[in-house]
Amino acid sequence: MQNRRDFIKKSCSACLGIAGMGLITSQLSGCAPMPIFKSETKLKIIEVPLNLFNDEKKMIIVRNKQVCFDILLIKISDIKYNAIEMKCSHQDNSLTVTKTGLFCSSHGSTFDLEGNVTMEPALEPLKKFKTEINNSFAKIFI
Repeated sequence: MQNRRDFIKKSCSACLGIAGMGLITSQLSGCAPMPIFKSETKLKIIEVPLNLFNDEKKMIIVRNKQVCFDILLIKISDIKYNAIEMKCSHQDNSLTVTKTGLFCSSHGSTFDLEGNVTMEPALEPLKKFKTEINNSFAKIFI
């Protein structure tokens, strides 16, 4: 009888572990190398060339020495871009980009590509920067 109980306990633990890994894997599926654009700041404005985007490439990570966290620049349309700070609103950890949003590996919070919380523990949306299209650049106001 004791062997049967041990078997059931071990089986249930294994199933929970596999289910947990499935959840984490589903959050990270779609993780792919994201292009990084290293930029300079001019008068608290970051300029990103629009020719870095195409039909397949709609997101770019912008790295700048003036901001502590990277910025995810997302092409919504030819005239609209979203710029989201890649800092978790829960406890200020760096975020990972997926095809569908952002993921915090520290505590599991997830956010959509608008910066809205899709899974707690984070309760506040991500910080967004004002963007503007000018000539052949997307301008991010930091």
